[in-house]
Amino acid sequence: AESQMQVQSMLHVFLVVAPIVATRAVQPWALFPEGEVPGERPGSFGPEGTTACSWTTSELCIENVTKPTLTPYLVKGSSAAVIVAPGGGYATLSWSNEGTDVAEWLTSIGVSAFILKYRVPERPWLNKGQPGARGGAPFMDAQRAMKLVHSRAAALGLNISRIGLMGFSAGGHLTAHIANDFAIEAYSRIDSVDDFSSRPDFALFGYPWVLEDDNRTLQFQVRKSHPPSFIVQAEDDSISDAANSLLYYLALKTAGAPPSELHEYPRGDHGFGMCRYKKADPKTTSWGNFRGSSEVPGERPGGPGDKIK
Repeated sequence: AESQMQVQSMLHVFLVVAPIVATRAVQPWALFPEGEVPGERPGSFGPEGTTACSWTTSELCIENVTKPTLTPYLVKGSSAAVIVAPGGGYATLSWSNEGTDVAEWLTSIGVSAFILKYRVPERPWLNKGQPGARGGAPFMDAQRAMKLVHSRAAALGLNISRIGLMGFSAGGHLTAHIANDFAIEAYSRIDSVDDFSSRPDFALFGYPWVLEDDNRTLQFQVRKSHPPSFIVQAEDDSISDAANSLLYYLALKTAGAPPSELHEYPRGDHGFGMCRYKKADPKTTSWGNFRGSSEVPGERPGGPGDKIK
């Protein structure tokens, strides 16, 4: 598909992609030492669980995350990696559609992946009522995830300068937060892992939420130090207005950030993930070739339920 080729080409620009060989999935890594998850209040939420997403029974979501982790999908010989941040409105995590499906696609093109299971729902005593706030648990977890992969890069055979972050919807908001505010420490140093940088070397955004409710004001101060980026969204997105991607891209240009790409497609709505066509060739993946199709790729009755309000 057109978009799959585009994002794959971008990955080849920024990464040394390994020949496709057997993928080795390993047990999840705890982001923090036991009992040292910053800002956590044990017992504040129910047990963690995996369930059908509220917007479709065909996808799995994870709720009530209190122990954040990274799940590695390692490709032998790969020197590049992408940390994947699923969406879910900071209330749940769209684990299959924007997590495992994405990791499996990345490994299929020779790139190692790590799925970030960050804490949801929001901790009101941390975010002060502002979804995705700088002092919130998701921001802490994403910072620690970048640092943890950087700290283990050499042992895994990864190039420490080729580790990126990819986020969808609320995960796109989180990606923008880290891409701009990586130098602002979200929590006090815990161990040697926190001596590593949390800056991603490149950033990929799928239908991100980055604007205020007026859909005209960015929530972030986009900085020149922002990494190179790839942004994709559908113009008919019913959850996150297409202006999110447009204004964010313009802010990157205004700030003088490294070269980036923006791809806006006429149709696709929100939450299409890897956008697998029901009747198309199974190789049609990634963010879909919407042009010329009478079927709306990725559209699901009831919508994704991923609006952040």
